[in-house]
Amino acid sequence: MTNHELLLLLNSIICGLIACRVLLFRREGSRHRWWGGWLAYLLIVVTASVPIRTFYGDYGSVDWSDIIIHGVFLAAILKTRGNVVQIFKISRSS
Repeated sequence: MTNHELLLLLNSIICGLIACRVLLFRREGSRHRWWGGWLAYLLIVVTASVPIRTFYGDYGSVDWSDIIIHGVFLAAILKTRGNVVQIFKISRSS
């Protein structure tokens, strides 16, 4: 396995974990925001396409910057338990 194949595999795993965590999010009484639902849907589709495209050999290149960006985003998704709205939440102090 070459370095490039290892990076492709690592990127696929990270993106697959992002898609799974957002897909398995439960609101549990929190307020529904329509834009958050669409953002989550878009995020699931985009990140789930990475492992599929990698498997079929269509995903061309990946480097360490992609891995780091996706890894930080995965950490944020795990921290918020899959709530994408909470990542973009703006606190307003009066």
